[in-house]
Amino acid sequence: MQTANTVLNAPPVHRRILQPGSFSWLPLITSIAIVSCSGALKVYFAQIFLGLPISFVSMATAGLITFSAYAFDRGIENEEDSRRSAGLKKALIALAILACTASFILFPSFGLLLPFLITYLYSKGIAGYRLKGGAGRKNAVVGLTWAVLLAVLIGRFDLPALLVYSFFFAKSFVNTAIYDVRDREADLRAGIRTLPGVLPLPWFRALLLAVTGAFHAAVIAAASAGILCAGDIGVVSAAYTGAYVLVYSTGFSAWRNGIVDGEWMVYAIYSILRAFFL
Repeated sequence: MQTANTVLNAPPVHRRILQPGSFSWLPLITSIAIVSCSGALKVYFAQIFLGLPISFVSMATAGLITFSAYAFDRGIENEEDSRRSAGLKKALIALAILACTASFILFPSFGLLLPFLITYLYSKGIAGYRLKGGAGRKNAVVGLTWAVLLAVLIGRFDLPALLVYSFFFAKSFVNTAIYDVRDREADLRAGIRTLPGVLPLPWFRALLLAVTGAFHAAVIAAASAGILCAGDIGVVSAAYTGAYVLVYSTGFSAWRNGIVDGEWMVYAIYSILRAFFL
């Protein structure tokens, strides 16, 4: 029970707020917000590639689902995230549930359960089995989740649409593999198999560049043939992705989160400038 002296001697509210660690959650929430914005923009560019009218409802739904998935993954109890406080984890789970509910209100479709199911198997697992382990398995699961989500939101299954879904699968595969480089040594000591852990880094870099080159070439060729639209976005993406693969596959990590997670924001800025000046 607090006494009058305890209350009087307590630090002022502004000092408690500004104590070291008071905003330790901010980088995590900022990172999730950037990824969520990127998720919304993925739907935007998928529609652009296919020459479809822009659906802001689909974009918002993708952003909410992305936020929900990442908040849930960071909020559940597991060994990787044991450093986070119990209060923060509960807050993340609550935010994940709110975002999930909002996504179903905006886009009421049972198809949205598929990416959530994949996310649950990835983060928590069933009967001890998680999709998170295995060299390349985690990267493929994240890519599959994006391909499935785009298919649900766009609702097309013809050849051009499948090519676009495959393109975003490859993009997610490459980007998540880039992040595995950061924990390469720790994962090796812990016996966790990741692509940069089982492959020599030059081979790993060559693999990511090959995947990047192949899928970008397919999109650019399809745009040149009139099957897809916005081939110049594919060219910009190929150059940008190739550059950060070369830089961040070495273990260098400065500005990596913003550059990799924010890539679709870069393409959005390019699209705005192109519309005004080209």
